[in-house]
Amino acid sequence: MTDDDKPENENTAQNRGMTRRGLLDFAGKLGAAGSLMVMMPRGLRAQEGPVKIGVMGPFTGPSSRTGDAIKKGTRLALSHARENGDVPLTIDGQKRDVELVWVDSQSSPEKAVKAITDAVNRQGVDFMVSGWHSSVAMAVMDAEAPLDIVHVGHNGESQFICEKVNENPEKYSGWFKGWSSPPIFAGLYGEPLNHFIEQGMWEPRNRKAAVVVEDSDYGRGWGEALQTSLEKAGFDVLPYDVIPLDETEFTSLITKYRAQQVSVVGMTVTGNVSASNFVKQFRQQRMEALLIGHGLTWFSEWHDLTGDASDYVVTMDSPRVIADYQRKWVEQYREKFGEDPSFAPSGHGYDYFTLSVKAINEAGTLDYNTLVQTLRDIDHQGVWHHYNFANSADTENALCTNEVQAGGFEEGFFFPMVQLKGGEAKIIWPLEYAEAEFQQPPWI
Repeated sequence: MTDDDKPENENTAQNRGMTRRGLLDFAGKLGAAGSLMVMMPRGLRAQEGPVKIGVMGPFTGPSSRTGDAIKKGTRLALSHARENGDVPLTIDGQKRDVELVWVDSQSSPEKAVKAITDAVNRQGVDFMVSGWHSSVAMAVMDAEAPLDIVHVGHNGESQFICEKVNENPEKYSGWFKGWSSPPIFAGLYGEPLNHFIEQGMWEPRNRKAAVVVEDSDYGRGWGEALQTSLEKAGFDVLPYDVIPLDETEFTSLITKYRAQQVSVVGMTVTGNVSASNFVKQFRQQRMEALLIGHGLTWFSEWHDLTGDASDYVVTMDSPRVIADYQRKWVEQYREKFGEDPSFAPSGHGYDYFTLSVKAINEAGTLDYNTLVQTLRDIDHQGVWHHYNFANSADTENALCTNEVQAGGFEEGFFFPMVQLKGGEAKIIWPLEYAEAEFQQPPWI
């Protein structure tokens, strides 16, 4: 039985037992706590046998469905790497197989630090890929820094991660940020919304906007970026509201937005129950506003959870099928797992594992410095993005060294805008890739 076909509970490393400044301090303290645990020197780790690649994700907890998608994308990638002859890996002239170790963050910075420390020190993980939640990323990157471990493609999005990297790029040289920061990327909603207004496709009663985000570093970072984007597009944006990750009752918040007569509401939360409840309650109250549901389609069952309440929601939260090779990948995923993929977690899980296998084979070694340089030089066309990492913070496409660089389709990290209707997500922006035109919700 190969690792890509093993039951999902095997080879698992997991814990068994604010303000922006406050978050930075908290993450640093967690990382420091992890660094006090016994470290396994690189030279004492296994020099033969399978290479242990740790895969981080929220495999249990409020975002477990996202973790499941990361896991399935990774398993598909390993299966394809074996078929293509990229695995076994070539390390120091020897062929070595791959063993996956599932590192469960449980959507908790503290539990993630314990899990990664256990994975590296006790289980002998040689290399890390993937991950979810910016708050988890900020804690884990501190814990990993003294462990001599490279981590590729953590999906922590927040610009605050780049602030940490820019303060000490040498310390975080092995951390390759797998999602473009909101100021560059997720703050791009303003331009298409303005276009729809100018073309008479959307006729809002005013230019007042509200934003609601989950209580996390990711949520606050995205909220700031969306505020800026909408303000540049001429909207009057209210201070953003913050909700717990597991909140399910939004009646009072939506009632407030109704009283304020907002014309657009931007919402992001990474818990599937919370996100779907907001969408349903927004529709039940017949808000005369357009809803931006950022992150809603990170769950493959988003339509099962929301029904027609998600009709007319717009989002730029995931890659989408544009090319034939992407359609083929979707078919392969469906055939293997019997369900549709959630493109961001499963697609990124696939691409970052494939990219990592390519980098390890090109480096021909597990030496930390060689791997870091190989990854900084890599130029990789994946299924869902074109990947290359910034060599410095002095670039218009990234905010820090080792952040994946944003760009157009097949040019960089790229998400189009889609509008949801009838369980389908149709591209409406950029216009060159549009499958449909924007439709104003009929109750506006």
